[in-house]
Amino acid sequence: MRELGLLSDLLSYNNVLGLYAMDGRFREAVSILKEMASACIQPDDSTFKSLGSILVKCGVPKRAVNRLQVARKKDARSGLQAWMATLSSVVGMYEDEDEDRNHDDEDYVWTVSL
Repeated sequence: MRELGLLSDLLSYNNVLGLYAMDGRFREAVSILKEMASACIQPDDSTFKSLGSILVKCGVPKRAVNRLQVARKKDARSGLQAWMATLSSVVGMYEDEDEDRNHDDEDYVWTVSL
């Protein structure tokens, strides 16, 4: 999208990322985050709110998402790495599951340890 000139600033990236998150297009949302990094666009609280909602929708406990938030606030660089690793792992596993599966099942829970 950046090549088309559609994404040029933090607000436009956050809008697209948020829409992907709401629509359940988690892989695309993570790819927008990676695109932000390559464009040297610094994510903000709004970015991480959308990313947190993706993790919760994938079954990650809110407590684990809060730990990621705390890690990011303590050390931005390692916190961002923790977010990226978690998102890549969870979204990759989520996408590998059968597309017809109901992802709200109780047995579909992820844990994150920092």
